[in-house]
Amino acid sequence: MNRFIIFSTLLLGVITAQSYTWPTDAGKSLKSNYGEFRHRHFHMGIDIKTGEKEGASVFAVEGGYVSRMVANFKGYGQALYIIHPDGKTSVYAHLSQFNPKLERFLKYYQNMNESYLLNHYFEPNEIKVNEGELIGYTGNTGYSFGPHLHFEIRNENEQPLNPQTNGFTIDDRQSPKLNELAIIPLAKNSRVNGSLLPVQIPFFRNSDGSYELADTLNIFGPVGLAFRTKDKRQGFSETYQLKTIELIIDGKREYKLDFEVLDYSLNDHVQLVRNHGLHRLNLGSFHNLFHLKENPKSTVQPDNLSGILKLPPGYHKLIIKSTDANGNSAEVSGWIFTHPPIDLVIQETQQNGNEITFSVQSKSISIPLKNITCYSFSPSGFADKKIDPLRIDNNDGGLMVTLDMRRIQDRSLQFIAKNRMGTFSKPLHWHPQNIAVDYNAKPDIKVNQTAAGIIVQIETGNMGTAKPTLILDTPQKLTNVVLEQIQPYTYISEALEVALFKDVTSLNVSINNGTNYTYKYAFKPALAKSGEQAVVVSEDEMCSLQSLKTTFYDQSLIWIDAVENSVTPSHGKFLSNVYQLQPFDIPLQDTVRIGIRYDENAAKLEKTSLYYYDQDDGWTYIQSKDSKKRQVLTGSLKSLEAVCILQDNIPPVIKSTFPAHGGHYYTEDVHQLQANVDDLLSGIAPEETSMTMTLNGKRLLYAFQPVSQTISYNLLDRLTLGNHTMTVSVNDRAGNSASSRIDFVIK
Repeated sequence: MNRFIIFSTLLLGVITAQSYTWPTDAGKSLKSNYGEFRHRHFHMGIDIKTGEKEGASVFAVEGGYVSRMVANFKGYGQALYIIHPDGKTSVYAHLSQFNPKLERFLKYYQNMNESYLLNHYFEPNEIKVNEGELIGYTGNTGYSFGPHLHFEIRNENEQPLNPQTNGFTIDDRQSPKLNELAIIPLAKNSRVNGSLLPVQIPFFRNSDGSYELADTLNIFGPVGLAFRTKDKRQGFSETYQLKTIELIIDGKREYKLDFEVLDYSLNDHVQLVRNHGLHRLNLGSFHNLFHLKENPKSTVQPDNLSGILKLPPGYHKLIIKSTDANGNSAEVSGWIFTHPPIDLVIQETQQNGNEITFSVQSKSISIPLKNITCYSFSPSGFADKKIDPLRIDNNDGGLMVTLDMRRIQDRSLQFIAKNRMGTFSKPLHWHPQNIAVDYNAKPDIKVNQTAAGIIVQIETGNMGTAKPTLILDTPQKLTNVVLEQIQPYTYISEALEVALFKDVTSLNVSINNGTNYTYKYAFKPALAKSGEQAVVVSEDEMCSLQSLKTTFYDQSLIWIDAVENSVTPSHGKFLSNVYQLQPFDIPLQDTVRIGIRYDENAAKLEKTSLYYYDQDDGWTYIQSKDSKKRQVLTGSLKSLEAVCILQDNIPPVIKSTFPAHGGHYYTEDVHQLQANVDDLLSGIAPEETSMTMTLNGKRLLYAFQPVSQTISYNLLDRLTLGNHTMTVSVNDRAGNSASSRIDFVIK
């Protein structure tokens, strides 16, 4: 009997969980779904489209009581939290208004606090609501890019659950679309299709809708996979987050992501679930299908699996299966062949008219070559195009490759071959005999921190067939570094241990192309370890970067590069050099502190501050502290960016108001006071100290929408007939201000 009661209770819970009322009458079209990748956070709920207008009805999805009421300029704007009998909490955000009863509570507490901003918690059952009861209206308050309803369902621990698998299903019959795979070397000896660097491979879609790798993947050493995909719903243009992604090798699950439960305290772990390096390099938004042991896990990584592939020699079956919240699925399959890359040798055998023929042979392995790919490069190292051979003939296990000389005139060539076993070659390069050499050119050197270690890249450019050598200079010794040619004019080191650079003071690059040239690059990085602080200073000693004990997930090099050509600010000029904090493409667990010194000319100026460059928003203000005695500005960042000092002495603009100055209006036409503002550089902080709005001399508890830059106030009562005066003032982050007086008439 007890077992029957327990079973009935569980069954009732399931039925209840699946019978929620949909939270709005605006329909079931989603702008965004649960778990989508955002800047430093996951999307914690679903965004329901409400059209271009505000004011669609919002309903309680189940009976319960209001636990919390919020009004804010940022985040969720005006939001309501309801706790239900099963212990779950539903959240309704970006509302324009609550229902009249709740609106009275809002105004009461705002007036009592003399602030629009509110975060009020109610006693249990103080304000009860019934399932389907109207609780408010959709809007665009808070950090919102247009009218919609953000909705969440949370468990007893306040962790957001996936609404689409917890009672809020939508019609979706379309399978996910799979785009490409990224393979990331994770150790110094790792190779992907013969390369030391990550490789991106698009998927081939078959006529039956299945996906596969277009060719066998050749790896050697530990690698990690990252997966780019998108989920769509029939009839809609938006793309959505998947529910699960599984990596299966030889029938065994190696990794899984499951977007069922999220946690606000782990929100910045989005940097570890999305491949941060590829994202920062604008190469796409990829799901990591591996986990590095030094990184903490997120709730979407439920299994104790690393996903790091350390496969024995031979062929291995790869399957990646993706499933959306409605159970629609798609999978890609293919083969991985594990074997070290082969070395090639090339010989120009003959020229005949407009044809040139090369003999390409494997250096040591006797397995015959199967096919070959050829690319051309300009004299400056620019990758021109893929060259289709006129003929490819077999020759003693190698290949005879005939090209049209007119297509490769003044061009260097790169050959990549593959043998019949599936092994790729390292890149092989050929230069024409009359290649131009610019002895005044200087090699370009870049330092990159990868998952496998530090890689130094040297581009010789117009230096002909020059072959560089690299030496790490430390006070104790000189360390020779082996370089591998990956393009006709580009060489990279193997992945080097981070600790090797602890005492490095410079990188010495020697060029041997008939005459020896040695170039010394000042490079003084600092080794930053988790649990320790580290400081590094730029070569000109004007910029400093300090890590905290909690900045990095694992040890990292930090250094500062001078930026020669940078994006010009919207107004004004640079008051310092521009510095790129490095390595820019690794995730930070916590902030870094930065400081830039300024000269006597900048010391005479006011309203100067640190700024960083954002690809979407341009030069962006950093809250800065000015130490005039030391002539240095300091601030903090959550990512490694390009930074500088700028001055903002241009006031913000009040672009338009409603009512307008000198306007005449009927009383029934004025329900809201509004002002649209803007600022060119430092921006307007979404804080009450940044702006004021009054009506007939009385301070108003206005709302502010930071995306549209709109100040607004909803009138509780109709305005009386006659003359009225509204004032608006606004300050930008630099301290510039603007104000406007608006006189209007109600008739």
